[in-house]
Amino acid sequence: MTTLAFQPWGNYALALAASAESFGVKCWTSTSSTPEILRLGVEASPEFACLPFKGSTGHFIKAAREGAEYGVIVNSIGTCRLRYYRAVQQKILGEHGLELFIFGLGYDGFKPPLIRHFDPALGPFLKSIARAARKIGAVETMEKLAWEKRAVERRPGETTRLLNECLRDLDKARTVPEIRACRESLPARFGAIPVRTDATPLKVGLLGEATLLRDRFLNHNIEEILGGLGAEVNNFFLMGMELRKIFHLGRGNPHSPKNLFKLARPYLKNPVGGHALESVAYTILCADKGYDGIVHVCPAGCMPEISIRPILRRISRDRDIPLLEYSFDEQTSHVGVLTRLEAFADILYDRRKKNRR
Repeated sequence: MTTLAFQPWGNYALALAASAESFGVKCWTSTSSTPEILRLGVEASPEFACLPFKGSTGHFIKAAREGAEYGVIVNSIGTCRLRYYRAVQQKILGEHGLELFIFGLGYDGFKPPLIRHFDPALGPFLKSIARAARKIGAVETMEKLAWEKRAVERRPGETTRLLNECLRDLDKARTVPEIRACRESLPARFGAIPVRTDATPLKVGLLGEATLLRDRFLNHNIEEILGGLGAEVNNFFLMGMELRKIFHLGRGNPHSPKNLFKLARPYLKNPVGGHALESVAYTILCADKGYDGIVHVCPAGCMPEISIRPILRRISRDRDIPLLEYSFDEQTSHVGVLTRLEAFADILYDRRKKNRR
C-alpha cells in the first residue's frame, strides 16, 4: 500500500492518520520527533535552518528510508521561510538518493496538489474528513482537560498517564459514533483524577511558533513541566481553530484574522507572516483575561516570531503581565529549559503573594 508521511503535529497525528484513509493510503507519522529524527535532520540541513525545518527534514528522511513514497507539508505565505521548505527539502532528499515526493498543502487553489494526485472518491473522502474533524475535536477536549487537571493532580503523572490512555482509545476508534463515544467519556474519566482542593494554579499562556508549540520533543515537553509546577497551561495553537480560520468557518469567529488584527492593532499594524499575529493578539488577550504569565517559544532565527518580540515586551510592560521568551535549537539543554521554567514559576508565585498584600 502507498504510504504518505505527515510531519509530527503532536496528538493531532491521530487525526492526520484518519484523513490519510480518504486517499486510500497508509499514514506514516508520530506524535513527536525523536532523537534519531532530529539527528538525521541536523546532519542533512543547512546549519542556519531553523529547528522545525531540521525536525521535518529528518522526519521525511526516516520515512523515505522506511518505504514511504509521499510526504505532505503545510505551505506558508508572508516572511516565514516555511514557504520554501517543500522545495528545499525535496532537493535534500534527492541529494541523499531518496525518492519520497513532498506535497505542499494549501495556497494552491481549491484543490491542492495532494488531492489532485490521489483523486479520492467523494464519498470516502468526506467520511474520512468527518472522522478526522471529530478526532481533532476529541484531541482538543482531552488536552484542555489535561491542562486543567495536571496543575492540581494529587499524584504527579496521573493526568499524563490517563491522557496517553485516552489517546490510544481514540486511535482505535474508526467510526464517527466510536469517536463521539470516546469524546463524551472524557469529562468523567478526567474528573475521576484526585486533585488538591486547596491548590490555586497559575494561569499561563503558551504561544509562539506552531511546530514548537505542538512537538513535545522539540519543546522539551514544556506543557508537562509547567503543569508539574502548578500552572494551568493554555496552548494557543489549536488545529480546530486554525482550520476554522483558514476556511472561514464559524459565523463571527473571534479568532478570525480580521478580529485578531483588530485586537493587535495598537501594537502591530502590518502582517509579518507565520503565527506572529496570533502571538501579539493572544498576549493582549492573556493580559485582558488575567493570566499570571506568558511563555513565548520560537525557533532560533525564526524571522516572524523574533521580529515581534520587542512588541511582546512592550505589551508585557504596558499590560503588566510577565513574559518568558524562549528560543530553541538542537543545542537547547533540557536542564536549562527546566531551570528557567522553575524560576519563572517562582516569580509568578511571588508576584501573586505581593499582589494579595
